[in-house]
Amino acid sequence: MKISTLLICLFTSAVTMSINAAAQPTFKFADVKVKGATEVDTYAVNNAGIIAGDYIDKTGVQHGMILNKKVLTSFDGPSGSTGIAAYGINNSNAVVGWYTDVNGIPTAFLYASGTFTPIAYPKATSTEANGINDNGWIVGIYVDKKGVQHGFYWDTAKYHAINVKGAVATEPWAINNSNVISLYTLDSSGNPLDGYLLTGKKFAIMDVPGYTENVLHGINNNGDLDYTVFDSSGNRHGVLYVASTGVFTQFDDPNGDDGTRADGINDSLEMVGRYTPPGGSTNVGFKATTKQ
Repeated sequence: MKISTLLICLFTSAVTMSINAAAQPTFKFADVKVKGATEVDTYAVNNAGIIAGDYIDKTGVQHGMILNKKVLTSFDGPSGSTGIAAYGINNSNAVVGWYTDVNGIPTAFLYASGTFTPIAYPKATSTEANGINDNGWIVGIYVDKKGVQHGFYWDTAKYHAINVKGAVATEPWAINNSNVISLYTLDSSGNPLDGYLLTGKKFAIMDVPGYTENVLHGINNNGDLDYTVFDSSGNRHGVLYVASTGVFTQFDDPNGDDGTRADGINDSLEMVGRYTPPGGSTNVGFKATTKQ
């Protein structure tokens, strides 16, 4: 694991890492609930606080979800498809995600104003979309004919491959309105390694100090980031990075059991993700508000 010299900071514990203890943010957590759902997963949040994700109903069927406070927009893929979820949302409430088609192939989509538009990297065997910005640019992954995973972005006119040199697999997750892309790399076992930001053609490593497994998920228009990291015991934790202060802060939903995952972040430092409750196997979606 490499750590950019611009990001090296002092920290006094494995729980909270910051340059200045006085700059540590505080968090307020709330479960995200959908009436009648047995599970809710939250992956992205826009500046109006509208959440994208999925939920599972009482019959065990998973549906795509756009949640505006208590107002739910539920949507499904084509007949015979399963496992649909929305992973990214922009400020026009357009979402991207993917479902598994009738042949078991991950299939990406853009869903806006009730209309599906396919997202398919040319000549790929499968495509998954993870993020979208207000410019309509989309990021995600595709698998080639040799079974190798690559990242991509679509600039509304053309698809472009994203590959970190030397990485087994590259996974872009989100993109802000400056077209800066957050992503992470994976090893041959599928374990996360390093987080990166891609600006134009330049990669900059963005690891959380003290961690060797970094899943860099969300990026907002201020350059703030959220991560999921894994400790030496395999427990997952959320981390917020505030660009204006250079502070990394680890956080865990108080209702979780060392199983907090941070996925999306908006410009107000609202974050969404999920946690595992003690003794439970079902994910619970959360929304966290941040105060500095």
